[in-house]
Formats: sequence, C-alpha cells, structure tokens
Amino acid sequence: MSQNTSQELELKLVIEPSQRDNALTVCQQLAETFATAADYQQLELENAYFDTSDLRLRQFDMGLRIRRSGDQLEQTIKLAGRVLGGMHERPEYNVPIADMVPDLTLFDEDIWPDDFPVYDVQRDLQQLFVTDFKRHRWLLKSGDGVIEMVLDLGQVLAQESSERIAEIELELQGGDINDVYRLGQQLVEQLNARMGSLSKAARGYLLAGRSVLEPFVQTHFVSTKAEHSLGEALYRALEYGLKHWQHNESCLERHANVRAAQGMADGIYLCKSVLELLANQGIECTGLVDRISTMLSHFGWLKRFEGLAELTAEDGAYHRALKRYNSLYEALQDSQQQVVQLTQLLELVRSSDYQLLLLDLSRLMIERQQTDDMQQPCEQWATALLRDDWRDVQQEFEQVEDMSEERYLKLLPKLQHSLMLGICFGQLFDANLRDSFRAPWQDLARGIREITALHILHETVKNSDDFNDEKLIDWQRMQRESLLTALEYSRKAALKREPYWQL
Repeated sequence: MSQNTSQELELKLVIEPSQRDNALTVCQQLAETFATAADYQQLELENAYFDTSDLRLRQFDMGLRIRRSGDQLEQTIKLAGRVLGGMHERPEYNVPIADMVPDLTLFDEDIWPDDFPVYDVQRDLQQLFVTDFKRHRWLLKSGDGVIEMVLDLGQVLAQESSERIAEIELELQGGDINDVYRLGQQLVEQLNARMGSLSKAARGYLLAGRSVLEPFVQTHFVSTKAEHSLGEALYRALEYGLKHWQHNESCLERHANVRAAQGMADGIYLCKSVLELLANQGIECTGLVDRISTMLSHFGWLKRFEGLAELTAEDGAYHRALKRYNSLYEALQDSQQQVVQLTQLLELVRSSDYQLLLLDLSRLMIERQQTDDMQQPCEQWATALLRDDWRDVQQEFEQVEDMSEERYLKLLPKLQHSLMLGICFGQLFDANLRDSFRAPWQDLARGIREITALHILHETVKNSDDFNDEKLIDWQRMQRESLLTALEYSRKAALKREPYWQL
C-alpha cells in the first residue's frame, strides 16, 4: 500500500464564527487574484482522532486521525513539529484505509522514533473526539507550485461537549512563501483573523478533557549546543521565546488570568532580547524590535500588580502583619484588583497590529536570514557576550558602597536583561557552575522587586489619614531597612561568584 508523505508547512488563521459568511467572500476574492473559479472545491469532512488510554501519541507530539471524504477513507499521522507564529511545520504521512479502525502498521516502519512502541500503541488505540466541518478549498498558483487555501467551518465534538471551528489554512505546496504571508496579511486586515497556535487536534484533546492548558510561568534554558552555529543558537532562542509567548496567549484567550499575562510578558521580552542580538548581527529587524517594545508597554501594569501581590499573598512575608490592619489590607486587595488590565490585553491580542507582528515574526523565523558572522560556532561568541554583559552589571553594582533603594531599582532592568541572556545561552556551560553563579543574582532581582511592594505600602499609608498609625509607620520603616540589609548580603554574595563562562 502506497504511503503519501509531505512536510506540512501551513499558516493557520482563526476567525470569529460571526465572520464566516464574510470569510467565504473574502477568500473567493483573494483566490481570484491567483486563479480561476474552476480551482474551487467544497468538501464535507468527517475526522476521528485516536490515542491510547495513557495518551502515548500525545506524549510523542503525534496526532492520528482517520478522515472520511465522500466514500474515501484516509489515515494520517502527524509527527512532532513546531509552530512559528501561526505557521505550522511538521511531517505528515497518509495512507488509504478500509474502515474507521486505525492501523499503524500501514505506515512505513522507518517513520517512527527509535523508542516508539508501535505495537503496544496499536493495541490500545481508542477514539477520543471527532471534528466535522465543511471545507471550502482553493488551489492558488504560486511560483512553481500552488498554495492550498482552505476555509473550514464546523465543530469539534467530544462526548457531550462541542466547540466551533472557523479557521483558514494556507498550505504551501511548492509555491512561494512570500505569497503565503501576503495572503495572511490581507486576511488579518480584512477579516481580523488571528494566528492560530492550537491545531484542531489540540483543541479536541482539551475539549475531551485529555489535556490541560496551563500558563508557563517560568522560562527554562534554551536547548543550545556547542556545535550549533551562532545563527542556529539565536533562532532557537527566538523560537523558544515565541513558543512561550504564544502558549501563554492561548491560555489567556481560553481563561484570562494574570499568570498567563505574566508568561506572555516574559516570552515577549525574551523575543525582544534576541531580536536586538540579531539586529546587532546585521539582520534587518529593527522595526520588529520597535513594534515588540510597543507591545511590551501594554504589560506595564504587571509591575504594580506584582508589588501588591507581594503584600497581600497569604504565603508572603507581609501578610500576617498587614492583616492586623484590616482596612489597610482590604484597600491593598482592592488596589490589586483595580490594576488588572486583562480586558485591555485581550483587546490587544485581537488587534491587527498584534497579529501582524506575530505574522512578521513567523516570517523571520521561516526565512532565517544569515550573515557570514552567524556561521561561527556559538560557544565562543556566547562566552564573549556574557563576559562583556556581566562585566558591566558587576561594575554597576560595585560602584557605590552603600546602595540606596533608588539605585537598586535603577539597575534592575539591566540585571534582568543579563539574566535573560543567560536563559538564551546558559545551556552551553556547566550546569552546576552556571546555577551557582546565577542564584544570588536571582535573589537580588527578587529582592529589588520587593522594594516596589514596600514603596506601594508607604505610598498607601502616607496618602490616607485612616492608615496613619505610628506603629505601622515604624513597622514599614523597619521592613525597608531589613530589606536593604538582605539586598546588601545578596549583592556581596553575587559579586564574589566566579563567572561560569570562563571556567
């Protein structure tokens, strides 16, 4: 039985269900700029998705489905891939099948990872959910090939639950990638389409209750190796930042919460840091840096929220003492809720400026522009970068004998930037030495952020006669003095650590 193989490269765009009629019109108009109406086709597609009871396929980042189109059945396996903006890139294998019972042995043996237990998985396969939709399909002539543009309208069904499908996919089949992005831009501008980072299968797993979407609130070291070129290392870091950003954006869209916003901000900041490094290498992305800086400005409220959270958190250092002043504690809690801007953040995510930024980041990731200098091994370059960057940080923190709160706050952005560069390239170096070096600097950064919390408390007490209590004023003064003492200890400990990149 023949197996159809392809490296799927498609831009996935999500639209509001209310736009479905308009979407059909817009897609038809765009298609006519490429091809004739004869290239249009309408299909009714029924898809059943399968996995084992312990979700073994999901663990390997695979997706298995059987699709019915008319009287034809086709079994498809999609292997591990990646999502760059809204661009999905992953290998796909298709074989005809006789009925709706999956059979992994129909695929060539050499497609599976070495440790994949094909026969164990086959024995335990079960249907988890289905997707039924009407597909409007256009084949658009592009370069030496075509772009398959599809508009899918239907639903995902899992037991008693359902969720609407309304999305557009632009799959490159030997055509010109520039045409894909040009179409994507027009769809964003005309339909307010959004980059889709979740596949139909991922949405099905969520709907079936077989996976959860939790915010990533901690960044991990980018998987970079000494043998990678500088270009490979930089684009790996950018890809990681974009993945972190988009995962948390998906969490925000499904259940808006501050943790998702914090994760988005971290991912966006990481992307900005890498884009600045790419710009220094001669890659034309200065405009992207400016646009991403504008996006970051919409997360400014998080600083005050986190300061208030430090004061009100039940497991925090200040909770017990402040609870004695009930009206003050309630005022701080009220301020914490008032500062939240999740509604505004959702409006930003759905704006065309935001979506076009993601589209252009995706394009940069796919094109992966290179300069001659970016062909050099990354380890030596990263060593020099970290050495020069941390030398500046250490000099700033050594410059003044007795550091004030204001100076600590002034130096925090530089310290955070240096710690982020360590996230990008720290995997290249010995883990124990790296973590030992970073630990006191991370403590220092946490302590400096705590200054903001005590400033908010001081401001709240000072500006209200209701809280102008002598004992409270003395207590908060002591807390600020105690924090400065702790910061001084962390500063001295940090300055004594040997740089991990030189050993």
